[in-house]
Amino acid sequence: LGSSFDADMGPDEMDDKQITRLVQMLRSTDNLFKSPDGGCLSPLGEYNLNLGIQKVVEPEIIATARDKPGAYDGHPFIVEAAVSLGGKDAKEGITVVRFANRIPLLFEGGADVATRVANSKIKWSSYKIDHKRDKIGVFVSIVSTKVPFKGTGKEYIGDDITEIQQSVKRALQGCCQQLRAH
Repeated sequence: LGSSFDADMGPDEMDDKQITRLVQMLRSTDNLFKSPDGGCLSPLGEYNLNLGIQKVVEPEIIATARDKPGAYDGHPFIVEAAVSLGGKDAKEGITVVRFANRIPLLFEGGADVATRVANSKIKWSSYKIDHKRDKIGVFVSIVSTKVPFKGTGKEYIGDDITEIQQSVKRALQGCCQQLRAH
């Protein structure tokens, strides 16, 4: 941090270069600290997610998956997902249903991480699914101690947090792999 740095210095005594260097050093220590685990979270569970979708949507086939617990900015999160094909009142294309801490998110669906991943990050044709003609239901539940909502109304979860975006993608790919096997 420089020769003028003293371990007993207060933040107000540090110059801009020292603060920048300190932040860089702390960010490079990711492997020294364990990420928080998901033990404190209360996800819905794959069984209950599957049961609820079976009861409401009545799809022809359904697959569920849970990604391993992750963390962003020190907050643990768990992503659970389900992909269904067919069902009553299902329309052609991809229909995304989103949940945050087990509460449905009803507004601003187009900007949400789940919608963006389902529409642009998943190669549906790799799983023998036609995303234009098939009736695809995508269900994503994100549980966290701090859900990174965007906007003032807690209407959607932004796709700017890479860890959550990758976790949603892995969970949806896990569902698609199960469907491809059928």
